[in-house]
Amino acid sequence: MKKLFVLLVLLFVAFVAFNRQRLFLRNPLATVYRNSAPVREARVYINYSNDILVEEPTQDRRWIVQHWNRTPGIPTAVTCWYNMACRTDADQASAAPLDSVGSQPAAQMSDREVSFNDGSGSGIRVTLR
Repeated sequence: MKKLFVLLVLLFVAFVAFNRQRLFLRNPLATVYRNSAPVREARVYINYSNDILVEEPTQDRRWIVQHWNRTPGIPTAVTCWYNMACRTDADQASAAPLDSVGSQPAAQMSDREVSFNDGSGSGIRVTLR
């Protein structure tokens, strides 16, 4: 039984190490603001390279902002487990543009804050702790 447990732990560690760019873990200390008003029900997930995935379950909306292109988008293939972790389809997750024109301005990203427009003209600011 002990060997089986050690094997399962090693397999889990290998899975996490291999998928570190695809796995987004919930950040319960992050805060989302829409036009400077806090959005209480929003959930923020962050991965190894500080890409963020924002989810508003009441509005059924998701946004993803990745460091490699800094363009906010709507993720096309995301699987979430128990509001604790999410997994995307690739290291550079596929995302649809927020507006139909596809000329979304780049997000402002730092280690502590991400700001972007959500496609409807509202300003979204995510503070990370």
